[in-house]
Amino acid sequence: MIIANPKRAGKRERLVSGIIIVALTLFISITYHDQLLFNEELYSLSVVSLLLASSALIAEPLAVTPAVIEIVLGVLAGSSGIPRAASVELLGLIGSVFIMYMAGLEIDPSLLRRLLVPSMIAGVISFLAPAVAAYFALTIIGYSRIEAMLAAIGTATTSVAVVYAIIRRKAMSRRPLGQTILATAMIADVASILAFVLVEAGITLIVVIYFIGLAVAVWILSRFLEWVSGGEHEVELRLILSFLIAAALVSEYVGVHAILFAFLLGITTRGTITKNRLLEDKLGALTFGLLAPIFFIDAGLHATPEHPLLYAELAGLLLLVTFPTKIMATHFSLRLLTKRRIRLRISTVFGARLTVSTVIAFTGEATGVLSHDLAGAVIMSALIATIVSAILAGAPIPEEA
Repeated sequence: MIIANPKRAGKRERLVSGIIIVALTLFISITYHDQLLFNEELYSLSVVSLLLASSALIAEPLAVTPAVIEIVLGVLAGSSGIPRAASVELLGLIGSVFIMYMAGLEIDPSLLRRLLVPSMIAGVISFLAPAVAAYFALTIIGYSRIEAMLAAIGTATTSVAVVYAIIRRKAMSRRPLGQTILATAMIADVASILAFVLVEAGITLIVVIYFIGLAVAVWILSRFLEWVSGGEHEVELRLILSFLIAAALVSEYVGVHAILFAFLLGITTRGTITKNRLLEDKLGALTFGLLAPIFFIDAGLHATPEHPLLYAELAGLLLLVTFPTKIMATHFSLRLLTKRRIRLRISTVFGARLTVSTVIAFTGEATGVLSHDLAGAVIMSALIATIVSAILAGAPIPEEA
């Protein structure tokens, strides 16, 4: 007599439920598209909310990060004619700022100081090698210098969350080699954010003043948050929310995206946030329970191909040029700098670049610098690279990511 595994059966039921919700949502949207457009904002929000629920149902049984499913569902929704409403775009913008704040919380300044020289050199090489390769590949096929630079930066990032989750699953997070790998990923992440903001904004007097004011504001706000911490968690959470949204407003006025402010604020407030587990949990719930999923679905809507053949060619080109370049450059630089035997399989974790690549591509298209198909190709190549990295590293795509 065969007894079914209740846990496995429950996962199968959730997966089937999620697929059914997606199928019904897309079928209704295609069939009754014209009738539903009487309120475009409400229509778009309704579809996104259904896709949010179904992505969680699908991701859990497959044991992958929901971001992968959300991007795919966003592409399917965009192909079904679902409009990109202003309210979803706004929530996606706020989601990108919160994602970068949480990415900043992953950067450990004490670890970077302790491993500064090897991680700095290896991290810069890990970022520059694929960026240069992608830049020359895109300029050769006719893209402008600025467009090629932004797309190249977007394909050269490293997802610290994925690297950390895989290193931790392999019981390497407390070993010197594991910490060096993690610090290198952090440097590559910081380099990509700084490069993106500098290339997008350019070097002008107002941008220089903005950066000076940014450094002062981040320092003051981090100290203020530390001063008020220890009381009501709702107060701290609301302060962070107000800081990030106000920064997004000011940054948009100056012409510099707020992701740098959010990223730096995350780094400087890491000590305060990590001391307060309840506050950290609430921030994670707000970001990864609501804002990040909306961002990734919106990114999927942005990644819907207008010219499928060109889109596929660009995604394939970026993947073939940057993925092996990044892994090999990082692998050999780590071997030379740490003088340790490092398996190539471990170095493949640096190919994972889902979050920051998606934010850069999303922002580049929103500001009109990246064309729709090129931005979508950056997102899709990042999605495939993350999946392949996890497979080669011998670990599933971490749900923690």
